[in-house]
Amino acid sequence: MSRAGILILLGVLTIITPFSGLPIAIRSLLATIFGAFVCGIGLSFRSQESRNVAMRTGTADVIPSGPISSEAMSQAPHGVSSI
Repeated sequence: MSRAGILILLGVLTIITPFSGLPIAIRSLLATIFGAFVCGIGLSFRSQESRNVAMRTGTADVIPSGPISSEAMSQAPHGVSSI
């Protein structure tokens, strides 16, 4: 099941929970669990979208592989004041 499908299912379960006849403690626990999952899926969607935008625009951060030379470490970062 896709993340969008899971998000819809969690929305429906959240709507149904208050009318389920369960004790208040269990309803509160379920609401917290459903909310945590919704937040997690929302963050996942957002991070994927920002990665897609970065890839399309070519601004994705490139992490160098391997050791960093002492020459590269001695240079000041670009765009940073020397003050």
